[in-house]
Amino acid sequence: MRLIVDTNKIIACLLRDGKVRRLLFLPFLELYTVQYAFEEIEKHKKILLTKVPKSAFDLILFKVKLKLKSVGFSAKDEKYIQIAKEITKNFDYNDFPFVALALKLNIPIWTNDKEMIKYSLISNKFLALDTEALEMLIIGKNLKEIKEYLKKKYF
Repeated sequence: MRLIVDTNKIIACLLRDGKVRRLLFLPFLELYTVQYAFEEIEKHKKILLTKVPKSAFDLILFKVKLKLKSVGFSAKDEKYIQIAKEITKNFDYNDFPFVALALKLNIPIWTNDKEMIKYSLISNKFLALDTEALEMLIIGKNLKEIKEYLKKKYF
């Protein structure tokens, strides 16, 4: 199963040993992100280190970087970037790299960004899943059921 992981999920994994970390390291999940996610983490590292010991943070970040495939964009991907920039005007423009990657790879984004999830359901241009929806997908629920669940939850 292939998914894009946004920055908030990576940070959740770094800060606590919980559901997100366990899911992120499931061996059958093929996970992608954009370099921007790691740049954001580096930008906020000082604040993050007030919440977790540096040694634990560094170890988990190292393991996360091994698990996630960081995907870049080339000139031929400009169409995805432009479409994503237009889409993200509707919720959070800073999320355009994740949406561009979702469009490029045609796979869902794992996030808890409510506005992104809502817009994905309204527009049908990409799919954003929260953690509970991801768990439903893992246990075999179909996308139609998952989308209905998300619509009830967020609307």
